[in-house]
Amino acid sequence: MPRNRGREHSTLTETADLVVRELEKIPGIKMIAPGEIRTNARSASGRFVTCVYTTAGFELIISGQSAQKVAVHTTSNARAVFAALKASKKLREFVFKERERKPGE
Repeated sequence: MPRNRGREHSTLTETADLVVRELEKIPGIKMIAPGEIRTNARSASGRFVTCVYTTAGFELIISGQSAQKVAVHTTSNARAVFAALKASKKLREFVFKERERKPGE
């Protein structure tokens, strides 16, 4: 079970909560750290998850009615963990994208 950063006081948006519940089922995750919630100015409908690979694992930018970043630290291959997340049946209506953040760029 991944440990939460800062105990249990960080909140999740409804969209991010769905994704985090699926992440908790996947083995190889060391920590899930929810970030700040930002309201969206755009009116586009849909649910989007963008994965940004980092050296510690990956960061998910989850947007629906509002946007939230969720950092995920992994002990196993981050790409395999994200592939398992994309394969989840409960997240079928989400649009998934991937990109990479390289140090020094």
